[in-house]
Amino acid sequence: DEGNDNPFYLCVVEKDDLPDISRLTVDAFGAATVTLSGELSRLERVLISPTVGLWNAYADIMAYAEVLTGLRSRLGDRLKGDTNVAPPKIADAKDRTETHEIATRSSIVLALAREKLSDKYKCIEPIATVELRLQPTDAKIPFSQPWLDDIERNTANILGVNAATIGKDLQPYLSNLCVAESDRGKKIGTAMIRCTECIAKNVWGYNKLYLHVDLENKAAVNLYKSEGYRDVGYRWRPFWAGKAAAIGYFFKEL
Repeated sequence: DEGNDNPFYLCVVEKDDLPDISRLTVDAFGAATVTLSGELSRLERVLISPTVGLWNAYADIMAYAEVLTGLRSRLGDRLKGDTNVAPPKIADAKDRTETHEIATRSSIVLALAREKLSDKYKCIEPIATVELRLQPTDAKIPFSQPWLDDIERNTANILGVNAATIGKDLQPYLSNLCVAESDRGKKIGTAMIRCTECIAKNVWGYNKLYLHVDLENKAAVNLYKSEGYRDVGYRWRPFWAGKAAAIGYFFKEL
């Protein structure tokens, strides 16, 4: 904004940015934590309490490592060449399998950042991030590592489950939208969504954008609905999906 002494910068994430983006993602979504049940006796609380801090620290480290390695995998082709918002090079693929493989390595991640004074020099601090990739429209919630998605889809096909799911063509998919807690309530999430939509439509050439949202997260659901997203109407429902089958699968006509 004009007159702002600490302006924001919108950028495409590069290799050196990945640790900071991973940290922001874990902080925003939260690593797995362990809480003491109210049903524990006083003695049980005394015995188990010293281990909880260690477990939570371990969970945080593991979550960070998973996010970081996942980003490196999904951005693989981008990190090897020029980092830009060009569409995945699926037109060069020889068949459907190669098309899918290219798509799994061609995500882009946008970051909103600002300058921060640290140890008497300026650095860039990311405060929001969002990922755009190509995904089959079968409603499956993607793993951090794409090869795990392949295993699950192949397993579902072999067992003949989830036959009701429709749509296997690759379409733009928005994921991992997060904003630092200190900067929420400023419509930054809305701005990041709209930037992603602009790239999906005007650069990648698609007219739909898909995403998953936890239906119990009313703030997120209201945000997406206010931006014109609506429920696709089907879910990824193999018998092992559990609570994941209840996650909302939305899309928007661009």
